[in-house]
Amino acid sequence: MKNSVYMTWAKYHASARYNLANSGILGCDLNDLTITLDDVAINGPNHEGYAPLKEAIATKYGVKPENVVPAQGTSMANFLAMATVVERGDEVLIEQPTYEPMLAALGYLGAEVKRFSRRIENGYQINLDELQQLITPRTRLIVITSPHNPSGVAINSSSMKQIGELAKSVGAFVLVDEVYRDILFEDAEPCVATLGDQFLTTSSLTKSYGLSGLRCGWILCSPELAERMRRLNDLFGAVGSVPSDTLSVAAFRQLDRLEARTRAMIEVNTKLVHSFLRAHEELLECVVPPRSMIVFPRLKHHADAQPLHDQLRQLETSIVPGKFFESPQQFRLGFAVKPEDVEIGLQHLSKVLRQLG
Repeated sequence: MKNSVYMTWAKYHASARYNLANSGILGCDLNDLTITLDDVAINGPNHEGYAPLKEAIATKYGVKPENVVPAQGTSMANFLAMATVVERGDEVLIEQPTYEPMLAALGYLGAEVKRFSRRIENGYQINLDELQQLITPRTRLIVITSPHNPSGVAINSSSMKQIGELAKSVGAFVLVDEVYRDILFEDAEPCVATLGDQFLTTSSLTKSYGLSGLRCGWILCSPELAERMRRLNDLFGAVGSVPSDTLSVAAFRQLDRLEARTRAMIEVNTKLVHSFLRAHEELLECVVPPRSMIVFPRLKHHADAQPLHDQLRQLETSIVPGKFFESPQQFRLGFAVKPEDVEIGLQHLSKVLRQLG
């Protein structure tokens, strides 16, 4: 059976009263948006994507509508992008640690996977010399998350351009999952898809805006590659969800309002987490991005974070064990929920950490 072990766990075991396993901003409700019946349609022309939605995405990220391929969330966008460019047996380079569903999808597609490291000792940046040693004429795709899942660390445009040149030299593509990019606000680097035709980027309205239920995801890439993706997407259905597409357009018109909501939570919670990490430096080491909603601490005195997770569950608190990122000594700490819940969750985490010693 081919499946994502992390996604199964996240669906059934991650939720808790004090949810520090949450990897996206707290979900919106109708009080967070101004929605009328005029914003919603049941049927309409979206057989190649809903035109007003593609226009909104293109305008937001500085590309043209022909560069936009809509998808059902970032996970489906990633799968569609990888399935378009990767054939069974193709060589694919993907970061380690990485978001496990991407690794599982490559396994399903039959790719020959090679790993390059993103290490805590190097601030989770990509070692370009290591990447150059790994890439070969057989390499078809390089897969990156930026900001990185699970550490929250972003790759700057200069490094991305060098990675793009490496890929271009062997005729490979670079897929960059940018689903956390928008929480960098004004500090965000240009969308990677604008750096050259060898780049593909994916994202959605989920992580940064709390709109998971709309399943509004997308791929940004060259028009030629976008057309190939649309034809592959024909295997999954003739049209998308028109109600979701029209509601997504309404959300794009109100991104300033949604961004303010996200910023208000992130700025308070970031201070709480940074203070917590400083207070526990004898127990944890962690790369702390200037702005993020996730970090990836490493236990200094224990080889496995699973007991930490198990004891926290008794306090109605959740984290993500590092085993889902091939890093059992670490855990992903999310802080994109209500500040009062983050504060109590961190108190529980502190208590259990000190009990473990």
